[in-house]
Amino acid sequence: MFELVSKGGRIKVASHGEDLDGLFSASLIMFVHPENLSVHFTAPYEIKGSGETFDLVLDLPPPSGGAIMLVDHHESNLSLLDRVRYPILKPNYPSTARLLHDLLVRWEPSVEEFSSTLDLVDKTDTGDLDLPSALFTAAVRRIFKRRRSYLSKVARDLLARTPTSGEDLVKLPSLRGEIELIEREYGDRIEDLLSLRGGDALLVQMKVLPSYLVPVVQLAARKYRFFGTITTGSDGALRLSLRSRDDSPITALEVAERLGGGGHRNAAGALIMPSKMEDLISMIGSFMELELITL
Repeated sequence: MFELVSKGGRIKVASHGEDLDGLFSASLIMFVHPENLSVHFTAPYEIKGSGETFDLVLDLPPPSGGAIMLVDHHESNLSLLDRVRYPILKPNYPSTARLLHDLLVRWEPSVEEFSSTLDLVDKTDTGDLDLPSALFTAAVRRIFKRRRSYLSKVARDLLARTPTSGEDLVKLPSLRGEIELIEREYGDRIEDLLSLRGGDALLVQMKVLPSYLVPVVQLAARKYRFFGTITTGSDGALRLSLRSRDDSPITALEVAERLGGGGHRNAAGALIMPSKMEDLISMIGSFMELELITL
């Protein structure tokens, strides 16, 4: 596998830096290729239009600058495969980490020792979060925004601890301080969110709470047929993170794709300008009763 992407032994990797799937995918590459490896943690909204070139892209859209190899499981990235020399994209896989593991284990059988973490990766990547795994994801996103290079330490911590539950994730030494800070500052607000009663559809505009708390806010999503959070970026654009249940008349992916985004059937996202808010509200409201709240 690596002979396809290696340049004199060096590999330049881009991996998703905001969730467990991207981090654990990077962990697996660090294990099998510990030397001469350059890992760049980024996000779909950053890399999709980037002119930068990578040898290996994991759990992300390929950049416009191109890539030698892509390993991914997002159906919405199928239209971008002309940017990649060797694309490996299988939407039937529940996570990129599992797909990568299955590729790597043929080349390096010792990768199998990390397979116990894959069920946890699959669950979190499809939005099936409990409070500990949501706190883990919030802490990771906080680090992603403030000191991204530290995520390499978290990725190595995942190799050392091989977590199998949300409780294992919040006990990672590299994240314990971040998680304790979040609980201390926002514990009361989190309890309020978890007491929401549920209903058809809910959009939450996050204007006071920091955007890295989106995974915790989304714990309330299972009480609604359709659920979304809206945060504002430094450029004024709105970032949508959408969830839908199987009983929703419209899926998260359908809404995201209509707005230029992508993701999974029931867990997707998009980046829109504020002028498109009315389109979003009208689209969801045409299918079910919609409530809009600000936190």
